[in-house]
Amino acid sequence: MLERITDLPDRVLGIKAIGEVTSDDYQSVLVPALEDKLTKSKKIRLLYVLGDQFDGYTGGAAWEDAKVGMKHLAAFERVAVVTDVDWIRNMVKAFGFAIFGQVRVFDNDELGEAREWICEPAATSDLRFELIKDKGVLILEPRGELETGDFERLSAVLDPYLAEAGGLRGLMIVAEHFPGWDDFAALSSHLRFVKDHRRKVQKIAFVTDDRLLSVLPRISSQFLVAEARAFPMANRDEALLWVGEED
Repeated sequence: MLERITDLPDRVLGIKAIGEVTSDDYQSVLVPALEDKLTKSKKIRLLYVLGDQFDGYTGGAAWEDAKVGMKHLAAFERVAVVTDVDWIRNMVKAFGFAIFGQVRVFDNDELGEAREWICEPAATSDLRFELIKDKGVLILEPRGELETGDFERLSAVLDPYLAEAGGLRGLMIVAEHFPGWDDFAALSSHLRFVKDHRRKVQKIAFVTDDRLLSVLPRISSQFLVAEARAFPMANRDEALLWVGEED
């Protein structure tokens, strides 16, 4: 069954799974609670605890879980999943990128850390960027959910430089975790920005300790640029040297 976790801020929906979870549990507990939260706020956070008392899903429950996720992809500002169940951890890590907000997985003994993270004050959008013109390098540091205005600000600085220089030697993206998007308009602006600029960048360095972000170089090298590499946060200086090197 599913139980509400009640000692959380208003913007956070807490759910705990106990025993076997059925499709009726989703329809009677999770869905009404989620829809009630969304009548009060366009963005919510979800703490989903599948701890030692969790025994598994029925087939119908697994389908309901997928439907809830697909229907509300843009509704979650943050999702914290607490579990030691390997297949659930792997599924969240594999498909969490589809949710516009931030998604993190915690071990059962990290429940306190998960609660602290999910209850943090909402971060304002803060896409920090620096254009190093003499090196032809752009550094991006997203600190909160990406907004449409972030790409407008970035384009206002970058596009005049590209009109004169023709392109960038390198792009360095520094992020501890993927911040997600504020709404669908922000996602659309991001995709449009990538489409308009992807042929003007020679190299991309992803500086992160996040496992999901660290696989992006493989995707980028296939569709965006000729060279892309991932660097741990501790090797930021090395990443900057690499993207600034002349071929």
